[in-house]
Amino acid sequence: MRPARALVALLLAAFALVALPACGSGDDQLSQLQQRAEKARDRLEARVERLRERARKVLADLEQAVPQATPETQSPETRGRTEQTQIEGFLTDVLGSVDRYWTRTLTASGRPEPRVVYVWVPPGRTVGTACGAPADENAAFYCPNDDTIYFSEVLAARLWEGVAQNFPGEQAGYGHAVGDFGVAYVVAHEYAHNVQNELGLFRLGQQELGAKPFELQADCMAGLWGNSVYREGKLQPGDVEEALSTATAAGDFDFNNAQHHGTPEERRAAWLTGYQSGDPTVCGRYVPT
Repeated sequence: MRPARALVALLLAAFALVALPACGSGDDQLSQLQQRAEKARDRLEARVERLRERARKVLADLEQAVPQATPETQSPETRGRTEQTQIEGFLTDVLGSVDRYWTRTLTASGRPEPRVVYVWVPPGRTVGTACGAPADENAAFYCPNDDTIYFSEVLAARLWEGVAQNFPGEQAGYGHAVGDFGVAYVVAHEYAHNVQNELGLFRLGQQELGAKPFELQADCMAGLWGNSVYREGKLQPGDVEEALSTATAAGDFDFNNAQHHGTPEERRAAWLTGYQSGDPTVCGRYVPT
């Protein structure tokens, strides 16, 4: 059942329960309750429809601008950065690549180039954020309140080496978070949340629909960037497999939680959808229409 329909059903059920004690008092009270229920349903459906229309318009406006390889284009290759003390440089390189993709894509459709702050949390450090919880050695998230991507250098290094232990899908036996392109997938995913925020989708949508549609859309957007790297001829053997395996490992089965991000298979499929298409409009499917 769609979220809007589910909420309407709950509203109608609540009004019906209120009406039961008044069965003997005439039809006027029942009629009033029915009118209130209809008005509440209409207001809710109108609000959700505004969100849907906004999402359709924003995503339809985006045009694919395939980046061309130039001598200045930096590759998201490891270039030997395999030690924890060197991971910061790799993260910055990947972020620069993702930023160039979205800058070209958004400006090609007449939109402002994206802006975002990033913090690579050093080993042994905890950094305060505007989203309540601090960023520690397990941090990998985007905070819309301060427009910042937080990623722990320790977690990134562990992910690269395939020894990270806090990916829910992997804990349940699905996927394996590993490799330099697994790290790159996480960076691209968190940057996609920044794009959603700048397009007006991230804050508005999560209040109405929960986290899942926007997490899957961010996975799809991360796949778009992976497609651009492929078109530049810069993918290395095993990169796609690392991204898919890490996306699978990031899935969860916490269906009753508003922060449920999607199952392992859903997250894998979302990244693959963006990667195979390379067209930003395909990522609109994850916002209900």
